[in-house]
Amino acid sequence: MSVQTTDIQEPQPLTQRSPWWAIALAVLITVSINAIIPYTHHYMHTISLVEGMIPMGIFMPFLVLIFIVNPVLRALGYALQPWELIFIFAVGYVSMSINELLGRVLATYAVMHYMATPENLWEEYVFGLVQPYLVVEDAKDQLAWFYEGLPRNATIPWAIWIRPTFWWLSFIAALGLGSVALATILRRQWVEQERLPFPFAQVAEELAETAGPKGFPEYMKQPLFWAGFSIPAVIVLWYIIGYFDPSFPVITIGIQNYTISLGRYVPFLHGRLNFLIIGFAYFTDLQVLFSIWVFWILTWLQIGMTNRLGLAEGLGEFAGTRQQALGGFIVFCLWGLWIARTHIKAVFQQAFHQTKNMDDQNELMSYRTAVATFLACALFAMFWLFKGGMTPFWAVLVTVFWFVFYTGFAKIVAMTGLVFLESPSSLGTGIMGFAPPDSLSPNTIAMRQQVGSMYQNGKSFTMPAAAHAARLSINLGNRARVLGLTIAFAFVFSLIAAAASTIYLGYTDGAFNFGSYMFRVAAPRYYDGIVSSIRDIGKETHYGLRMAFTAFGALTMGILTLCQYRFTWWPLHPIGFTVVTFYSARTAILSVFLTWLIKFIIFRLGGIALYRRAKPFFIGMIVGYTLSLIVSMGVDLIWFPGQGHNLYWGD
Repeated sequence: MSVQTTDIQEPQPLTQRSPWWAIALAVLITVSINAIIPYTHHYMHTISLVEGMIPMGIFMPFLVLIFIVNPVLRALGYALQPWELIFIFAVGYVSMSINELLGRVLATYAVMHYMATPENLWEEYVFGLVQPYLVVEDAKDQLAWFYEGLPRNATIPWAIWIRPTFWWLSFIAALGLGSVALATILRRQWVEQERLPFPFAQVAEELAETAGPKGFPEYMKQPLFWAGFSIPAVIVLWYIIGYFDPSFPVITIGIQNYTISLGRYVPFLHGRLNFLIIGFAYFTDLQVLFSIWVFWILTWLQIGMTNRLGLAEGLGEFAGTRQQALGGFIVFCLWGLWIARTHIKAVFQQAFHQTKNMDDQNELMSYRTAVATFLACALFAMFWLFKGGMTPFWAVLVTVFWFVFYTGFAKIVAMTGLVFLESPSSLGTGIMGFAPPDSLSPNTIAMRQQVGSMYQNGKSFTMPAAAHAARLSINLGNRARVLGLTIAFAFVFSLIAAAASTIYLGYTDGAFNFGSYMFRVAAPRYYDGIVSSIRDIGKETHYGLRMAFTAFGALTMGILTLCQYRFTWWPLHPIGFTVVTFYSARTAILSVFLTWLIKFIIFRLGGIALYRRAKPFFIGMIVGYTLSLIVSMGVDLIWFPGQGHNLYWGD
């Protein structure tokens, strides 16, 4: 069942043009988009630029550069080369997850003093546990203006935001830059040893090809490209007409989600077709696609039987399957590090000058710099959590598993290429669920809830994008180091730009006028969580059951992994077991199944040759869908400001 279609690109000779042009464009685009996203997300309510594993915040500008800007530049004699396009994409990709994470974090550290009331008990249970430097001070009207809008003739009180913003951004930066360093350490293992497919990187490389006439990609001459382009483009553009006339008969295939109820014992079935998922999943290994939809069926049947028999009473709608997914995910993460142990050991030995066996000239940073950066970021994160209130034991354990989970999920993304995906636990605090009842101190509980605001829909922040950037660096040769420095520079400045933009927009428009879930609902819940967790100490009733399902998941993953590595005929990849219970994967199942079926037929009829000939169709589908979303966004900005239409969702 497994058909590996990865084509590892050898570094190509680069033009001698200076990289400064690509550096300037990459930083300008990345920082500007991160500054604009709060406006499009909180005010315009149009196409989301932050959702998904490949955010439109970078993918839209990438396609605009390829199909609009670059042909014009070629006519002027300044065309961007493929390596420059890939350079710009990689820089922006790593930083484009900032706003989704930072938005909720900022909303959380801003809200404590503003929304505290005698009824919610925050002053009694929370104020004494939260470090003052991690929240905006009780500045009365100056804080209220952020939520209600700035009075006439008043100025934005930036001073009250400097301290908490600095400390939160420093922690976020440590996680982000630590992820880039970790991706550098693992790049050779994943790309050259395990040969992970990296579908997003494959598509970016295909799109960046500019060998065609007049600066347009060569694949645009293929009829299959235009066939794939037309299907989503016609549907979305036709749907846009309905913005102006709600009675207009639109086509909703590929846009709306349909749910089917098959009884009270099982979750809804989702029947949404997603053109972007189909396009990218075409570049995914056939066995992985097969495993995702098969494990979804098996999990769905398990939920029904478990609920019917009452075996998971008290564990929620998914009847313990999320707990077992966590157990499986932990084993998957640890196994991935175990099989990479020889490479990781060699990297650390080279970093400490014990050996010099590996050439790191074409990595994002030297192995010595990568190891030093990773260790520094990890130590800072431990110190930050400890000073924030966690005990030393939990500060160390949470930081270690934070990067372990980030690494495991980045590997899942590199293997599946699913546009929408959620990790069973993308925060190191997920490991705290194994703590025996009553074992966590109130200060540790408070810190756990605060950093819970960094959940980001289980997408592991920059790590998946950093892994893809490291994979894309093979196209840059000795300019990979320049890419690494540019990524770090753009990331830090994007953090500052995103925070400043969100604060500015809050004071000019009023954060409560955003209509945003994160400001109205999500942020207060973290402080409510502190209250309820402390009040419920000693009332845990399902700990043993949760641990049993988690252990079962770990055991199942161990057996699946053994079968995967021992039996060549084994059809199921264990990766499917880890993600199928979560919303992002459940809404993608129809698209995954159709893509698997199409690829299966293609390989049966024509093998790898037919697979390669069919690539332009799926690239066209990706391009047609994305460019039509740009049109939708333009229509919203002109005719529907503040009442836009988000057609790109799935987190």
